[in-house]
Amino acid sequence: MRRWGVVGGGLWLAACAGAFGDVEPPEVSLAGLAFDQPGLFEQRLRLDVRLRNPNGVPLEVARVLFDLEMNDHRLGRGWTTTGFDVPAFGEAVVPVTVVVPTSDLIERILELGTTQRLDYRLIGEATLRNVTFGPLPFERDGSFALPQTPREPPTT
Repeated sequence: MRRWGVVGGGLWLAACAGAFGDVEPPEVSLAGLAFDQPGLFEQRLRLDVRLRNPNGVPLEVARVLFDLEMNDHRLGRGWTTTGFDVPAFGEAVVPVTVVVPTSDLIERILELGTTQRLDYRLIGEATLRNVTFGPLPFERDGSFALPQTPREPPTT
């Protein structure tokens, strides 16, 4: 009888590993960026983060935690405050607050004036409610180029 308990337990573990072992991390991208609350020493930015689920099962996300880098400099850390669901092969846009020191934000804005381009990187992890093997890491690079301003024709 004990042997059947061991075999049954092994089959149960194998079934759980098969059900959750092939879960791919969500594809994460920046969908929006806005000032939320200005301050003298720090700025609160609102980021809209898009999560796409490449899996055939819904993702019950308990938390997303990430670092935001801009032009190869760490700008701040963001995280969700409530859980949410991402449907199978679907997506969700989640608002996230990132607190940034004012001096760091000014430096990035000044860089933007010279490079005309904003490169960003989101590095973090998504913790799921329905999975026990730990968080799913993600990393996403993106860029935004400022439009060229029309030059005035030379005067003659």
